[in-house]
Amino acid sequence: MADDWVVSADGGGSSTDVLLANIPLKTALLKRGGGTNPNVYGDDGIERLRKLMQKVLSETDVAAINVKTCVVGMAGISHPKYRPTLKQTCEALFPQASLQLISDAELAHRTIWGEGPGMTLIVGTGSIAVGEDKDGKLRRAGGFGFQSGDVGGGYWFGKSLLTELIAADRSNDDEIVELRQLVTDHFGVSSFEEALEKASGGEGVSIVAGLTPEIFQLAENGNFIASQIVASGADGLRELVDELIEKIDFSGDLGLHGSVIIESHFYRTMLMNRLEFDGWRKADFPAVFGGLVAAGAVAEPEELVKFSISNG
Repeated sequence: MADDWVVSADGGGSSTDVLLANIPLKTALLKRGGGTNPNVYGDDGIERLRKLMQKVLSETDVAAINVKTCVVGMAGISHPKYRPTLKQTCEALFPQASLQLISDAELAHRTIWGEGPGMTLIVGTGSIAVGEDKDGKLRRAGGFGFQSGDVGGGYWFGKSLLTELIAADRSNDDEIVELRQLVTDHFGVSSFEEALEKASGGEGVSIVAGLTPEIFQLAENGNFIASQIVASGADGLRELVDELIEKIDFSGDLGLHGSVIIESHFYRTMLMNRLEFDGWRKADFPAVFGGLVAAGAVAEPEELVKFSISNG
């Protein structure tokens, strides 16, 4: 029984969490690495995920053959271009494990609601709303990838600002100058053109998304253009939530997850003022712990407090 291990991975575009949990002993190791989502990094992302999971095994002296379940959550995990390689990689690393490839949105949702019904809006690099319908089927709204929009998410904010500045290329308006300075400082360059070059590079996704907190700050300080961008993001998230409500007919509290919405009281308040929910709740653990729910190791989020967790 002591060899009953579960591996859960939350492979994001900016960072990745890998959790190795012993279910009978209620112990777990949590390790964080760089982004691994293959829709951003291609096969290199899958290889980075493999190395990170292998490192977790090595640091704990756990044999891969003792892992009974492997759960990998990623945005766009159903993409036919990378799913076969990801599946083969995980099966080769954990030959005795049952494998679940699910969305990172489901990981986050399960961390908040466990096996019970609920509705969750996830706003990180991208955005998506998920929840169960009356038949218990997980439905979604949005989540088509930050390249396709994902309104109100971190990458969308950064891209929206860059687009505004491109359109206002010849403007010397004080607010435009302030925003242009924000971008060049953020990218550590001396010109806006250099910032655009960096934004289009291989690591540009996380850098562009990283503009979001600074956009929020300028909006709070009264920059009209930043305020309009933030308001547009909140409106887009409201439409996302409304679309999902029509699919699942849900009422109660709204689950919220993702650094963009959780860490900004300003943005979260703007959104909640547009919605008609009784309140909101967040997870007490990182989304990767939702893999323990997906694996059937725990049924309720409250059970997670029983685990002794160390950080690698």
